[in-house]
Amino acid sequence: MSAMPTPPTASPERRDQYGFALDAKPPRPAAKIGAGVLMVGGALHVIAVFVPWYQGGGRSLTGLDDFVTPNGDLLSAPGKVWIVVGAVLFALGLATYLARRALGVAIAAVVVSTLGLFTSLLGVGAASNMKKLYDGVGEPATGAFVGIVSILVALAGSIQILSRRRR
Repeated sequence: MSAMPTPPTASPERRDQYGFALDAKPPRPAAKIGAGVLMVGGALHVIAVFVPWYQGGGRSLTGLDDFVTPNGDLLSAPGKVWIVVGAVLFALGLATYLARRALGVAIAAVVVSTLGLFTSLLGVGAASNMKKLYDGVGEPATGAFVGIVSILVALAGSIQILSRRRR
């Protein structure tokens, strides 16, 4: 009688230094589309600083100009914050594109995008306040709204990166 073949044995379970079992999880999949969308959103956010935020009353103001608040205070170049936020988002997108599976980078991108949304709304508010200064003449212009759209694009890209799961 011939011996029955023995089934293959599973590889021994690996354990860490404290005796806990280690799972061999595959790496997170690449999220190149999300990283590309995040980089586009960050770049558009920087470009929005240089596009007019307010036009009217004989003036055209960009994000690097000074804005007056309703209280009469001076808001000096609010677009500088947009440049920093856009550059950070672009860098996070590039890091995700190159590293491919950094969960921490994806979480940071969601946080920065969310904070950038608030700074974008403040930029639109600054442009809207200028209308009051010029007695109702003029409107917030393209740059203020491009900033909001670009942040929403970056937020969508960062959420897509975060949603990629191991299979």
